[in-house]
Formats: sequence, structure tokens, C-alpha cells
Amino acid sequence: MLRIYLYSLTLYFFSMTVHADELASLQSLLPSGTNVAYMIGQPFSATEEITNDIISQQNTELLLTPASTQKLLTALTAKIYLTDKYTFNTSLHGNIKQQSISDTEFNFTGDPTFTRDDLRGMLKQLKAKGITRINGDISLNQSRFNGYNWGNGQVWNDQAVCYATQASALVINGNCVLGNLKRSADLEKATIYIPDYEPLSLTSQVDIMTKEQQQAQFCDLEVTRHPDNNYTLFGCITPSKRNLPLSFAISEPTTYFSAVLKAELSHAKIKFTGDIVENQKTVKSAIVLNHKSVPLAAIITEMMKESDNLIADILFKTIGAEYFQQAGNYRNGAKAMLEILADKGISLNSSLIADGSGLSRHNLISAETMFSVLTYTIKHDDALQLLAAMPIAGVDGTLQYRRGLLTKQLTGNIVAKTGSLKGLSNLVGIVKTQKNHRVPFVLMVSGYNPLPNDADQPRKASALTQYSAAFFNMLVTEY
Repeated sequence: MLRIYLYSLTLYFFSMTVHADELASLQSLLPSGTNVAYMIGQPFSATEEITNDIISQQNTELLLTPASTQKLLTALTAKIYLTDKYTFNTSLHGNIKQQSISDTEFNFTGDPTFTRDDLRGMLKQLKAKGITRINGDISLNQSRFNGYNWGNGQVWNDQAVCYATQASALVINGNCVLGNLKRSADLEKATIYIPDYEPLSLTSQVDIMTKEQQQAQFCDLEVTRHPDNNYTLFGCITPSKRNLPLSFAISEPTTYFSAVLKAELSHAKIKFTGDIVENQKTVKSAIVLNHKSVPLAAIITEMMKESDNLIADILFKTIGAEYFQQAGNYRNGAKAMLEILADKGISLNSSLIADGSGLSRHNLISAETMFSVLTYTIKHDDALQLLAAMPIAGVDGTLQYRRGLLTKQLTGNIVAKTGSLKGLSNLVGIVKTQKNHRVPFVLMVSGYNPLPNDADQPRKASALTQYSAAFFNMLVTEY
């Protein structure tokens, strides 16, 4: 009986070795010079607990850029320390006397979900208290955070677009404005549209030309930011019957909010003739109104499913603020994350943590460290409920249309956090196999530079798409 058991065990590990060699051989699908690091954990069933055993690995100690897989660390830290019930507060302070309010101050704590409708609701409540006039100035308090609104190492020319908008304490409508660019063939210059109620100034100097002209002139669509939320689009674009969707990150959140606030006060018929000023000192006046965000659990789900960078960096700063009981920033957010996760047996000592979103190119983490974060998340998922917040291949979030993962056998069977920047593509999560096993994995592909002929053939599956499909099809079928 013992001989049969040992023989079966030998066959099992031989099979795993063969599969591991086949996984390694898939790298030939990628362009020369591409780095691949991965760690594949021991398959487990729904009735078994995950182990720390590894069945296949490669370059696991290399420090690589995590991109948005960094959000798994941010989400885990927030779940552990802030808890699912945590809420953000946006409060209005002041002194009410008869039908007026003075010493008026808005206190912002970085609520990433706060909208113009929420502001309108607060002013409606103020009006319901009988307030028809604001005496003196209105102060906008942003003392919750200090330091830069962008993390060190974030790319400067991303700062005009909404996925890299500022993680300031003052947030309204995601600090983002949507519009579009009309570029029909009958126009010489493209024209910009944004809603009239948006207090932004946009100018288009964009030429419409053929693709051949565009290539000959080495021309592309670009944007310059000016003071007071003014933007100029310039360069060139090819014609199309479809308008090009645009998103503009608010350059000056305080200026933008001030304009919105004045418009909403007028709408609420609350008279105000003073100035709107900034304040970084601790709020001491009494609370008149308070707006609470939805609980953190819902905010984390939004962050994970859609890979929302603003939410991630605000959570990162908030963790620093709460942990050290001082104004939050990227520095104390990183230190707090390191200490909170270390307390749970997850060491980030070999990693470099610059932000919570993964936008910073300064971030460095190994597949080995990322795998330790993943296994902790899986082992404690009954309490954390974090796996349910991850995107599902072919179903939702950033994996809904992920190329290489849309086959019949992969759709619905990969639950993972994505991470993509120029030249890299990462995934961290679980694969459900045809044998009804669950396989934890970390896959980090960096230094990816597609060959010129791949870029010229958009209908052909890229090398990265082919690699991803082969990698995960092997996991699904063989384990």
C-alpha cells in the first residue's frame, strides 16, 4: 500500500514538473527581451484550504513594477485597518444666527464618491434650516492631506487625463470632466464639446488629416494645461464620423469647486457675496451638516473592479492619516501599509511602495511578495470578502474585455486584479480549472515591446494576447 502511494506521489510531482517546463517554454511566444515572472500555487478544492506550496515559478525574486496590482495591497490594508464600515465625511461648519450663517467652512476628507448632486443636497438641507444668506467668506478646508497630490514617479503627461487625476482632499465628481472631440472629414479643425455647466475653458487647435499625413509629420493629439482649469488641445487627428470621447483631470480642484459652489448657491437661492478661500488649519467650528459616503466595502469594490486610481491613492493617504493620526500623504501611507501588513506576517521590506494606485513607476515588488499578499487574502476571505471585489474574466471590470481571456473555457474562470502600464501586463488572482480546482497565481510581464509588424496588424492577436491565452489555457486544462 505504501509503495502504491509513493508511486502515485512520484507520478503527481513528475506531472507537475512537466507542466512547469511547458509553462516556461511559452515565453518563446513573446518578443526577445521580455521579462516574465510568475508563481503558481498548489491547486486546492472548494473544501480545502490553500497552502503555501508552489508547483511552478520563474524569476520570483525580481523586483518589478506592479502597476495596478498594487491596488490589492491597498485594498487589503484598508480592509484590515479601516474596516468595511469606514466612511468618508464631507462636513459644513459655521455659526447660525437667524437666517444667516457665518464663519462658514467646508471640511473635506477625500471622499472619492462625493458629487455635485451631493453638494446640492447639502445646500438643500441648509436652506431647509431657514438659511438664506452666508455672511463673510467660505473656507475650504483640506487639512486632511498634505504634500503632493500625485505620487512620486507618476508620469507628468498623464496628469491631464482622468485616470491620473489628483488625489486631493477636495474631490467632486472624481475631479474629472467628460467631453468629446468632433473630427468629421468636412472639418479642418476638430471641435470640442463639454457641458455648459462645467467651469472649464477648452480650446482646440487640432488639425484633421489622413493617417499618412499624420505619420509624415510625426503628429499626435496632445494637451497643454493652463491656470484656472484652462486647456488647449493641439496636434492632429484622423477623421471619423464618431466623436472622440475625452476626459480632463481637473488641474485646480479648489478653483473648480469654488465655481461649482457659487453656481449651486445661486440655484439654492442662498445669497453669498464674500470670497471662497483655502484653509489648512484644523476645523474648530461646530458642524452644521455632514454628508457620509457609502461604506468602504462598496468603495473598495469599485476600486478593484474598475481599477480606479483616484480611490486607491485617497485610501492610501487615508490609511496614513488614520494610522499616524496626522495629515495623510504618500510617505506615511507607505509606512503605515508596511507596518499593518507586517503585523499580519506579510513583509514588504524588499519592496518599494510609492503610492496606492500603482501609477508610479517607482513602485517595485516581486512576484514572491505579491503571492504572499494573495495567499493571505485567500486564507482570510471569509472575513475580508475581497475576492468578490476582483474582476472576472469575460464578465466584469477590467477583465470583461481582456484579450486572451475571452475563450469559452476561460470566461468566468479567472478572478484577478489587473495591472497594465506601457510595456507591462500583470495579473494576480485565482484560476478555476476543469478539474474543479482553484489555482492561485501571480503573473508579471514587463519589458514588453511589440514588434512593428504586430502594431501594423490590429486584427492579429498580439504576442502578449497569444501568451496570455496559452498560459491560462494550460492552467485551466492541466491542473
